[in-house]
Amino acid sequence: MKFAACLLLAAAPLLLAQREGNFTIRFEPKAILQTGVQVPFEISVTDSRRNPVAQAEVKLYIETADGRERKSFVAPAITTGVYLAKPIFPESGNWKVDVEVRRNDRFSMRSLEFNVRE
Repeated sequence: MKFAACLLLAAAPLLLAQREGNFTIRFEPKAILQTGVQVPFEISVTDSRRNPVAQAEVKLYIETADGRERKSFVAPAITTGVYLAKPIFPESGNWKVDVEVRRNDRFSMRSLEFNVRE
């Protein structure tokens, strides 16, 4: 019995692991990138057959180029397969923007860099 319990505990991380979603993630700011205001980013998510991905959990992360600051923003759906995040960049400079998409046991991520001015 103890062996079965140990085996189950050892396999748990494998059972809970996320699989690659093969989602195509496209995103872009819909306003001028600047500090101190919400900048809407429209995020489009499609599957490997180019169908919109509905009911996904989408988050956008902003991180300074040197990695000293990182913030997350939830992106709710605005239409089927399209999500909207509104990050606020606290300072100007180069920022890495990551978008992660989770749906069921599937996960994909995409990163782009942007220069934010004051």
